[in-house]
Amino acid sequence: MSEQIFIQGHAGQIEVFVDYPQGEVKGFAVVTHPHPLQGGTPLHKVPVLLAQMFLERGCIVYRPSFRGAGQSDGIHDEGYGETEDVLELIKHVRAMHTTLPFYAGGFSFGAHVMAKCYHSLQEEIRPKQTILCGLPTATVAGVRHYVTPAIKGDILFIHGEADEVTLLSDLIAWAKPQRHLLTVLPGANHFFTGYLKQLRIAISRYLVS
Repeated sequence: MSEQIFIQGHAGQIEVFVDYPQGEVKGFAVVTHPHPLQGGTPLHKVPVLLAQMFLERGCIVYRPSFRGAGQSDGIHDEGYGETEDVLELIKHVRAMHTTLPFYAGGFSFGAHVMAKCYHSLQEEIRPKQTILCGLPTATVAGVRHYVTPAIKGDILFIHGEADEVTLLSDLIAWAKPQRHLLTVLPGANHFFTGYLKQLRIAISRYLVS
């Protein structure tokens, strides 16, 4: 059962779900969820899977609710205010765990927000490892255009080959200048429906320390 805490963000309180590993604590992780206006919450299956993977490796995991979702204050801000809030959370939990390594993960809109946070952080305080699933990098489903910053580092990008929301071809075009490795699940849609086992395998290989 997750513990629920609240921290102060730029638009009021931020609801955060906290999970503690069994045994020795070896790190801490922040995991972000998909678009709240499309029903995304920290309880979505992909952020829950990411949290489980980090927990199994000894991390305390923090999953914030974005603005206007759950019991977080404020209204949706298209990734701008959300990035400020997650940076505030990272600062808050880093101060609590000064000696522990930091890990990060995000899915869909949450991956976009985490990529922007990663870009904003100074190199020495960036996550040791980062997992971005279904990262939007261009126009999503003909609705919203995402400008995702160029980022470099030890990052796992996982994408569905048949992602109908954020196209694989857009991710490839974005990743090419940085020469990123991409992990593609053939046949998988944006939500990795029926592919959680494969998602777990890909993440397990990456998180081997």
